[in-house]
Amino acid sequence: MPRFILFKPTSMRPFFFIILGLLSACPAFSQNKQPIEHTDVHRWRKLEQTKITPDGRWVSWSLVAVTEGDPALHLWNAATGTTTIFPRSTDAVFSDDSRWLVFRTKPALDTLKALRRKKVKDEDLPKDTLGVYELATGKWEKIPRLKSFSIPEKWSGWLAFQIETEKPPVAPKDSSGTRSGAKTTGNKSAKKSKKEDKDNGYRLLVQNLATGIRDTFAYVKEFTLAKRGPRLLLHSTGRGDTLTFRANPQALQNGVYLLDLEKNHLRPLLRAKGKFQQLSLDESGTQAAFLADLDTSLARIRPWQLAFWESKQDSATLIAGPKSAFLPKSNPKYPESPFQEWNLSEHARPVFSEDAGKLYFGMAPPPVLNDTTLLKEEIVEVEVWTWTDKRMYTQEEIRLENEKKRAYTVVYHTGSRRFVPLGSPELPEMRFEEKRNSNLALGIAEEPYAQHLTWEGAAHKDLYAVNLETGDKKLIVSDLRCNPRISPLGKYILWWSDPDTAWFSWNARTAAVKRLTDNRGVPFYDEDTDVPDYPGEHGLAAWLENDAAVLIYDRYDIWKVDPEGLRRSERLTRGRETKTTFRYIKLDPEARHLVANERILLHTFNENDKTEGYAWLPLNNLQIESWAGGDYVYSRAPVKARKADALVFTRENFHVFPDLQYLEKSGATPLRISNANPQQTEYRWGNIEMVEWTSLSGEKIKGLLVKPEDFDPAKQYPMIVNFYEKLSDELHRHRSPDFHRSQINYTVYASRGYLVFAPDIPYRIGYPGESAYDAIMSGVTHLIAKGFVDSKRIALQGHSWGGYQAAYLVTRTHLFACAEAGAPVANMTSAYGGIRWESGLSRSFQYERQQSRIGGSLWEKPKQYVENSPLFALDKVETPLLIMHNDKDGAVPWYQGIELFNGLRRLNKPAWLLNYNDEPHWPVKLQNRIDFQRRMQQFFDHYLLAAPAPRWMTQGVSPIEKGILQGY
Repeated sequence: MPRFILFKPTSMRPFFFIILGLLSACPAFSQNKQPIEHTDVHRWRKLEQTKITPDGRWVSWSLVAVTEGDPALHLWNAATGTTTIFPRSTDAVFSDDSRWLVFRTKPALDTLKALRRKKVKDEDLPKDTLGVYELATGKWEKIPRLKSFSIPEKWSGWLAFQIETEKPPVAPKDSSGTRSGAKTTGNKSAKKSKKEDKDNGYRLLVQNLATGIRDTFAYVKEFTLAKRGPRLLLHSTGRGDTLTFRANPQALQNGVYLLDLEKNHLRPLLRAKGKFQQLSLDESGTQAAFLADLDTSLARIRPWQLAFWESKQDSATLIAGPKSAFLPKSNPKYPESPFQEWNLSEHARPVFSEDAGKLYFGMAPPPVLNDTTLLKEEIVEVEVWTWTDKRMYTQEEIRLENEKKRAYTVVYHTGSRRFVPLGSPELPEMRFEEKRNSNLALGIAEEPYAQHLTWEGAAHKDLYAVNLETGDKKLIVSDLRCNPRISPLGKYILWWSDPDTAWFSWNARTAAVKRLTDNRGVPFYDEDTDVPDYPGEHGLAAWLENDAAVLIYDRYDIWKVDPEGLRRSERLTRGRETKTTFRYIKLDPEARHLVANERILLHTFNENDKTEGYAWLPLNNLQIESWAGGDYVYSRAPVKARKADALVFTRENFHVFPDLQYLEKSGATPLRISNANPQQTEYRWGNIEMVEWTSLSGEKIKGLLVKPEDFDPAKQYPMIVNFYEKLSDELHRHRSPDFHRSQINYTVYASRGYLVFAPDIPYRIGYPGESAYDAIMSGVTHLIAKGFVDSKRIALQGHSWGGYQAAYLVTRTHLFACAEAGAPVANMTSAYGGIRWESGLSRSFQYERQQSRIGGSLWEKPKQYVENSPLFALDKVETPLLIMHNDKDGAVPWYQGIELFNGLRRLNKPAWLLNYNDEPHWPVKLQNRIDFQRRMQQFFDHYLLAAPAPRWMTQGVSPIEKGILQGY
């Protein structure tokens, strides 16, 4: 049964935190508070999956452990202010009529672990349960053995879900060895029941939520609900034990069926031997499409066909297949292949346009097939890397599975019954406006310029305007680094040009290209860019109705821009004067455009004091109406009720957890409706502040300083310096205790008596290491001069780019008592030619154009590569260094960590290397994150708090002990 709790919501200045502030001022209360230890982190929870009913009267969220544990679904009633809790539940969905909540309940995690320790098979473990809760009455139905469920998006009253049938109990054997009740082999009438599994399908039940009446459909492999109409499309693999559909009982044959819930009618669309997949309905459910393979031969290339049905037809028609006239007849990429004729792609799901006038599907060239007559020892497996390859061989390997499934778009005009092929190997990418109603598509070809990825990190593009009526393709721009979009009605194609640092538009009516911004009055590029590359865009907010104008961002403001390039651009906000950034929040996920008199919600952020808030902007008079703000971070994706004004958002700062705030309507007082971590009051927390100083190069720099809760400026404290690039914008971010994959937790260390310093780092091209040194050392020196930092107890901690900077700093100064460097680059000369294994890309672009900021190739700037590499100055290191670098790192090759460790070891410098086997750029598995944070804390405690060194630091952990004795 659910648990009911009475939780009285509070206003924007929560009474809870007022009391907390008063208690914190009391010495006795403060002394009773405990530091946060590793064992305490498991008590913390986070909020996920926030949902609100369309009428805005109910809110749900899942409360999930930051480590591991059973989730809890919370349901809040706006009318009563009470919360109902469903233990172990998640994945909640409200019905469109705001009457029902449907969710998944999981078996207890402790139970599952206990059974797994007993070696119980996965198929015999307890299954999930479907929960169906009626909001008005509190009636709760539980349906066991859940596989999946779906609830209609824009209509109500029905629920579809799949379950596994319960296994029959195994009968005991009698004295003859035969199980009692078993049929003998002589009984020819005995039939083995068809097995429910992923190949045959599972039982599908369709339930009327009001009456509770269900229809059952056996062996369903796939099903889908229409978005706006009471229709369901399903594929059953054939006759089963269970008869289906009470209105017309029948045993299903292999095929695709349409269930009309409004008329209580089941219609077979296509029944035949073969395979069916990729089921699709238009939004109203009056048209259907799916793929069918009806060939009974063993052909290796399967002849998929496209089936189409519309409401005036009795059954589906096969409208396209292997011999369709629109399919290409040759495969120029592999002319030597015996297979040339194209086929329909089995990997592309058919998609209807919103107006149902177009059906999009995919075609594909024949695959390259292996010779099945060869024995294993006769197969040559060799990689051939060619200097002329457009992409690195390693990148092609990463893209291999996607390339095997690549489909080229074809559009079927349902009214005129015409096929128009759009995509091709020469023009592989098609982008459509969101609703896919327009007759204009954006075609993108970047393959001719793919080599640019190696040294720029971005490919150039050719842009085409593609006519969906005729298939004609018109070149708009070629060989350009740009980020293109298509307008909601397809009247314009818009793009940001990197080399021009400007916005451009192409007019579908006139075919004219216009430059829309010039950066004379205000720069529209990223003014903070400090890498040796073109500055990027700030993005666009939205389009106005009828594609009349587009709203574009600069650093601070929103501009109304004419896509024709004729009218002067209009600034809608006034943020630059106060260094306040305004950004549009899209409350309706389906909104295609804004109307001229609409009032839109904006998120605000002030660069000076890092405060955030919300404001309304009426587009008809531009009079900003601020309604929330202060020393907080406000969520940038609040959730709005679809049929009401109610809004749910979060508000947080260093002390305040981002609990949910409920706003019934504009002008009302927000209510805090969740209380995720009440135990926070039991622990020392700390405080955070902004600090500012002058760098060694004379530049003003900001940073964050976290102090213990009982900070005394007359005392001296140990300090850990954590950094990446710029972190000061996170001044008001909440930092719950957790086991982070790469970074220390500021709150945990402050709770245990540490200072934590996070300086911003401005960079000079060609001197990334020196830039970090200037910023960090000047900031640390500034704090030491204040008298409360113990200069003999300061440490460094950084990961990836931060790890590189930590490794560089210890070659330049002996100030730090110890340092941790995670996934660091030690040798830029070898890292330059390395591979980012997660993407297959060469790492050279990072040094020439991106984060590593050298600004040229290894042969153009060899001195900078050597001078910025810690490896070549390891003989100067006196700081004990803990390195964490994992053997499956896909970003920084882990041999960089090995080079750093081996160099220090050769020079007899104190160093340790942690390698979490089969982990990527950071530890992902919970047990490894816990282990890493524990070892890092022991490392810092030893050097900064004079704690005894753990065994792993003094003796290591040998291969024979790995996974058994941790040496803590």
